[in-house]
Amino acid sequence: MISKASDLWIQDGDWHKYEHYIFGTLQRRFPTARVVPNAHLPGLKSRRDRQIDVLVELKIGGCEIKIAFDCKFYRRRVDVKHVESFLGMLDDIRVSQGVLVTTKGYTKTACERAQREPRDINLQILTPDRLSQYQFVGCLWLWKGEVAAMVEPPSGWAVDIENMTGPCQFSMYPLGHNRESAMRMCPFLYGAIVLKTESAPTMEAIAAEDERVVVGSYPDARFERLSVFPPVEEGKSRRMLFRVGHVDQSYGGPEYSLYIDTPKGVLRLVLLCPSGQDDIYVPALRWVGQGAVTMWRKDDGNAPLAPNEAKVVGCTLFPLGLRQKLLDSKDRELLVLP
Repeated sequence: MISKASDLWIQDGDWHKYEHYIFGTLQRRFPTARVVPNAHLPGLKSRRDRQIDVLVELKIGGCEIKIAFDCKFYRRRVDVKHVESFLGMLDDIRVSQGVLVTTKGYTKTACERAQREPRDINLQILTPDRLSQYQFVGCLWLWKGEVAAMVEPPSGWAVDIENMTGPCQFSMYPLGHNRESAMRMCPFLYGAIVLKTESAPTMEAIAAEDERVVVGSYPDARFERLSVFPPVEEGKSRRMLFRVGHVDQSYGGPEYSLYIDTPKGVLRLVLLCPSGQDDIYVPALRWVGQGAVTMWRKDDGNAPLAPNEAKVVGCTLFPLGLRQKLLDSKDRELLVLP
């Protein structure tokens, strides 16, 4: 017997089953987290308890993270008023990660409003069938040896640190993709810290070695040095090297590389850009590089550079806004910054 289409999904108006479905999906998506249906948190501005359909509480990189899910079981698309209302509640309860789950989709204006929130709040809008693919958006902290860096993704991009190998400690790509689909279909950014050695003691030597490796596999590859853009803050200078590589047709477009120098290593960022879309996505690489915070151990101090000194190489995610909190913190005096 073949079921009717209406039998394969929750009936109209049965929002209890809808929220229960979302609750169960989130339990499977976050098996180590605390998933709470019909949760309540105090509003700091409203001075009253605010209700959250489903609240996920988990730990990432030693930080406690809260993600609020608002379940919309409407007969129409979510619009900008729903987004602004939810953003207001997230700000009130001081939760930086929010997800609107809607059965009927959303308007273009609603999506643009969610992506252009100026506060440290990440709001995503998903349909129930994509809820299991929800991607946490956070600030990246990576380290290698005595060098560390904090890097934030562009708006609307996810950070991926799972099972990274080879020259990558992390990758970034637009939300809604996984690593494989991003490498095939859209811009893909990856990066790592490269330590200086006797054979490659400078940023220029590290970049030249990278070029030799690529040319060894693709003899027709050619590289062009580009003008380095100005620092993100006036009066602060740091050495950078910016280049574009035309490697092979299988790449689907040019490869842009940005090297950020420190006394003991280099933060290397690489963007695989779809052909003809340089003007759209090269600014994303520039934004990531300009906002990156690099750190290294002082020769005369013991300031920790990473959340886990036991690892020589590591990478973890923290809530958005951590970069600015670090810059504003008194602990900044313990770190050498460019």
